[in-house]
Amino acid sequence: MKILHASAEVAPFSKTGGLGDVAAALPAALAAEGVDVLVVTPWYARLGGDAEPLWIGDVDVPFADGIDSVGVGTLERDGVRFAFVGHPDFRRDEAYGYADDVRRFARFCRAVPAVAARVGFVPDVVHAHDWHAGLLPVLLERAWHLPDGFPGRPSVATVHNVQYQGVAPLAHVLHWARLPLELIGSHLEHDEQANLLRASVGFADVVTTVSPSYAEELSDPAYGFGLETTFAALGQRLVGILNGIDTLLWDPASDEHLAARYNAADVSGKATCRTALQGELALDDGGPVLGVVTRLADQKGIDLLLAALPQLLEQGWRLALLGRGDAELERLAAEAEADAPGRVAFRSAHDEGLAHRIYAGSDALAVPSRFEPCGLSQMIAQRYGTLPIVRATGGLRDTVTHQRDGFVFEAASASALVAAALEARSAWDGVAWRAMQRLAMSHDRSWQASAREYIARYREVMGVDA
Repeated sequence: MKILHASAEVAPFSKTGGLGDVAAALPAALAAEGVDVLVVTPWYARLGGDAEPLWIGDVDVPFADGIDSVGVGTLERDGVRFAFVGHPDFRRDEAYGYADDVRRFARFCRAVPAVAARVGFVPDVVHAHDWHAGLLPVLLERAWHLPDGFPGRPSVATVHNVQYQGVAPLAHVLHWARLPLELIGSHLEHDEQANLLRASVGFADVVTTVSPSYAEELSDPAYGFGLETTFAALGQRLVGILNGIDTLLWDPASDEHLAARYNAADVSGKATCRTALQGELALDDGGPVLGVVTRLADQKGIDLLLAALPQLLEQGWRLALLGRGDAELERLAAEAEADAPGRVAFRSAHDEGLAHRIYAGSDALAVPSRFEPCGLSQMIAQRYGTLPIVRATGGLRDTVTHQRDGFVFEAASASALVAAALEARSAWDGVAWRAMQRLAMSHDRSWQASAREYIARYREVMGVDA
């Protein structure tokens, strides 16, 4: 079985959120199951992970009025081959966030088949991740000028976050991607615009998302961001498959970022990690540490956290907040630190090492998201014996059980968060807390079960019996 994954970001080469983690971990888990995998991703100006792709030449890609020359770079890690799409469109300071992003990723989609063919890879299934790769299912079904073996190839589309859809004028997208005018009125069009996420969902043979609860929520107007009827019409074509985490990277027994290692059988090292974190962030020892590792965004409920903060401090919590994002939320977080020195620490950064130390050194982790397709932080926290306090939505609902391996609250409000935090504070450091820690740390959050479920879906679209 040969599977091509296309993603705008792949950790450690590029990452702005959970998409990068999934696009790295799922292919590696598939490779461990014997699947031949190629991951195609943009060749950004700055690649992480000390990546130095080997340039193997250029390929011609039809785009807009002409033929583009696109560079191809390759490397292999952990049994997975990676191919990088090189073009000036991707030689920018950030992966995305530009006014011409839809055009940039239309070019990426157009390049993926040619780049795969250049490295000799003709897949059985093409797996497109989020809107950035959303034109691929359309191209496979309706485009001209595809390499041999690609026309009509089955596809799987994964929706990681429906909030981001890739919207641009329809005529422009048809022109850029060299698609026929017959696609006007098709799944590509929504509200008289091209919508790349809707195109991906409509043209793919199977649509997956990253947790069973999120798959249900997508048909709800409160969560569907205007595409709820599209998802409701999918029926059994829509499947929720819970993400895993990289259990080698996230392992308190071997984590090199920590002051001490520990495991479920002996958590004594966690106290050392807590003391070290307090020293690093200048937090006093007046109460349990509440960690938060997140993007600072409305989706993540950070405004709710900051509104709840005075009452959380009254309960005795100390806050360790790591993340970047919305400028106003960053300003408010910095003000909170200035107003409560020794009790609040905020670091505006993408700091992988500090993230590990917060997961290990905190007593609980707050995830007050308004919606959360899957969420990785709560599963990482559980693995480190740090009990999550989460809102009951999406993958948070699927992975945390109230007062068994964490704490769950229903309403997206500061008061609901405060109430759940009080429950956690009352239980902290007692016999029940230790039992919850042991259960949380015992969960198998690896990618292998998820990988096997994806393999079943690939077989389904290939028409192959399990």
